[in-house]
Amino acid sequence: MLTGEVLLVGEPPPCVKLAGFYTGCQDFFYSTEVVRRCDPARLVTNVQALGPSGGPFSLTLDTGGLAPRAGHYIYLILWADANCNDTYDPGEDWKYVVPLFEDRAFPGATDCIYYFDEAAHEEIGTEPGWNMSIGLNLYAPIRCAVQEGARLSNEAAWCPQLSSRAV
Repeated sequence: MLTGEVLLVGEPPPCVKLAGFYTGCQDFFYSTEVVRRCDPARLVTNVQALGPSGGPFSLTLDTGGLAPRAGHYIYLILWADANCNDTYDPGEDWKYVVPLFEDRAFPGATDCIYYFDEAAHEEIGTEPGWNMSIGLNLYAPIRCAVQEGARLSNEAAWCPQLSSRAV
């Protein structure tokens, strides 16, 4: 379980959600409907609704039905849930999640991801199993069932929604 607070930057849409998605891709972007270069990303946490500026969250990871291999990831993603159905639908605007300076869950990380490794790799800090990001291509094994004190934000600022009317 991961708990903490999200601060949304920019002008977020009214229905922003936070969740974790599993993918065999090195980048969540390549598992979306727009650019499919690997299997689609799979939801592996509960979906947390956030207020207009963010708010507290609690995510529970469920990796039970997965068959991960070395190089597979879980990405935390924020998305504008246009129809508020708790499902990331193709075409919905999404943002990567980054830790803020005060974050205690992903200390020193540049992004909020989990990385699966099949063997220990001292140079990047992994052990067999799921590891969490603690720096640029640096990881630490997950040793606690509960990670508290996450302070997260969207990587790119939300932009105002453009009207479909011509100006």
